[in-house]
Amino acid sequence: MSRYSQQISLPELGKKGQKQLSEARILIIGAGGLGNPLATYLAAMGVGYITILDGDIINETNLHRQFCFRDKDINKHKSQTLAECLKNHNPGLTINYFNHFLNEKNASEFIQNHDVVCDCTDNVTARILIDKICGEKRKPLIYATVVGWSGYVAVLHYKKGVELNDIFSIESLLKNPIIDCNNVGVMPSVCGIIASIQATELIKCILEDPFVSDGKIICFDGRKMEFRKFKINSNS
Repeated sequence: MSRYSQQISLPELGKKGQKQLSEARILIIGAGGLGNPLATYLAAMGVGYITILDGDIINETNLHRQFCFRDKDINKHKSQTLAECLKNHNPGLTINYFNHFLNEKNASEFIQNHDVVCDCTDNVTARILIDKICGEKRKPLIYATVVGWSGYVAVLHYKKGVELNDIFSIESLLKNPIIDCNNVGVMPSVCGIIASIQATELIKCILEDPFVSDGKIICFDGRKMEFRKFKINSNS
């Protein structure tokens, strides 16, 4: 346990909390700009069971923000490459990967078999599907997104029952499906900041910490270096 001694010394975590982390089953959907730093933090902290799901392959444009990948990894699968990197970092963990995308056929099984789900995708259709199945299965969802210099994190389907449609109209999301980093760009360091917040909220969920940002959305503006937090009203 000496590996985790400095986090165990936190009174909010302790040995009990470390055991909770070691037994947690986390699903990370998307192994890109958010999935890289998020998975790295979770593995370093000793989250015992991590599943990485992504059907994409690595290309050169990923390397400026997806720091677990190298030039030699171009054209390899993101999920497999990230999983291998994490296993080298912390061999004592169970890390599974699947080199395909979440879809209507596999979403229910993947989400059902995990305690908390992390949305690290950049696809509107996938985000809507993840939110839907997490709601049906009553699985906490740590939602995060980054576009340009801005990023957002929200804890959904937790104790207050807030869902994606309470933040963004599903209709409006479907009308604007191409607003992502491929066409408007992305600041790499903002990905790291947002993924760090996402990891922190996930850890608090596992520990059942009273300060989980349940029913709120955290907004970050990297240019102005401003954080804002808004309460979300449930429509259900």
